[in-house]
Parts: sequence; structure tokens; C-alpha cells
Amino acid sequence: MLVLTKELRRTTNVLLALLVLGVWGLLISQFIPKSFAVFNDATKLQSASFKTLTVERINVVDPDGTLRLAIANRAHPPDLIYRGKTYPKRSIDDLVGFIFYEADGDEAGGLGLAQLRDSKQTAFIFDYTHQLTDGIGIVKREADDGAGWKSGFFISDRRPHEPGDIKSSQGVERVWLSNENQNAALVISDPVGRPRIRIGVDEAGVPAIQMFDDNGAIVFAATESSQKGAN
Repeated sequence: MLVLTKELRRTTNVLLALLVLGVWGLLISQFIPKSFAVFNDATKLQSASFKTLTVERINVVDPDGTLRLAIANRAHPPDLIYRGKTYPKRSIDDLVGFIFYEADGDEAGGLGLAQLRDSKQTAFIFDYTHQLTDGIGIVKREADDGAGWKSGFFISDRRPHEPGDIKSSQGVERVWLSNENQNAALVISDPVGRPRIRIGVDEAGVPAIQMFDDNGAIVFAATESSQKGAN
């Protein structure tokens, strides 16, 4: 009878312990997001979903850890990375936006909003990456006092290939299609950046075509009024 009592007590204690563990498990499960539920493979978690995510910077990386996209505010802009070297200082301060990177980690362009000395600028730029250069870009700029504005699209030559550190990322702008204070124009420049052809319509609605020599002097000009006079 004594042995039976000890066995009964032991069984009772085990059942009570299991009951306590079960209750605690139920309580804790209420505080574990369903998005973190473990499936067949204990190392794989379901993606989390949020209605609002407030952060100062997000890094998107490849499985090997290579940075591919950075989204940041002006206090935490990503460093420029090129040819495996990090450049902590960017040419524009007060920059907010996103930067994307090639598979090897080199910067490849991005979208940025910045406060310049006397204007606000937004630019969406795609870089040449064999030799880092601002290749194609869409730019919008407005003066702080609201007096002037400009928006446009540019295409630049890639800088000559130079091994080693970056000296500049500014290429020669060959094509500028822009609208500046109601003056719309297409400007095509030579390989050293001198404007050679300009086709535009000014704020008064007058169309014009101009050609320039190496020194910037007009060598040919045609306007609506000149063509009417010729006729």
C-alpha cells in the first residue's frame, strides 16, 4: 500500500507539471506574432507584415551580405562604395533618398532629395559603373525664394577609365532637355561640354534654332520671325 501511494504521488506530480507547462505555453503563445511561426524547417520563418514601419535607415542585402539597396534619412546616408573602397563623405550634404548597388557592391545610382546652398533639388540618376560617372539623370530644382525653377533630363559621357580612387563622378553633359522658367530647350554639346546646337521655345512662345562655334559664338540662327521675313 505504501508503494502504491508513492507511485500515485509521482504520477500526480508529473501530471501537474505537464499541466503547468501547458498553461504557460498557451499564455506565452499569445505574445508571439503569427508571422514568426515555425514550419517544417525550423530555420525558415514566415515573412513578417506590418502596417507601419518607422525607421531611419533600411539596408537590403544579398544572401552573402552584399549591400544592394539603402534607404536612409539625411542623418544616416549610406557611404559611397566603389571598387571595394568606402568613401564616407558625399559631395552633397543633407541628402535623403535611396541608393542602389551592383552585385559586386559598387554604387549604381539612386534617387535623392537635397538642400543646396540656395535651392532644393531632387535627382534620379543612373551611374556608369565601369568608371563611376553620373550617366543619365532626371533633375528638378527650385530656388528657396520661389523665384526660379528648372527641371530636365541629361545624358553624359562616361569618364575615361582610370584605375584607383575616384577623382570625380561628373561626366561631360552631352544632351540637356530642360524647361527653365518657361524656356524649354534641347541643348547638344560637343565632347568637351561646349554647347553646339540649341533648339527651343522661349517663355513668349517663340521657337528658335541656334548653332555655335568652338568659342560659343552663334554661327547660325533661325527663328519664326526670321523665316516669316525671308518669305
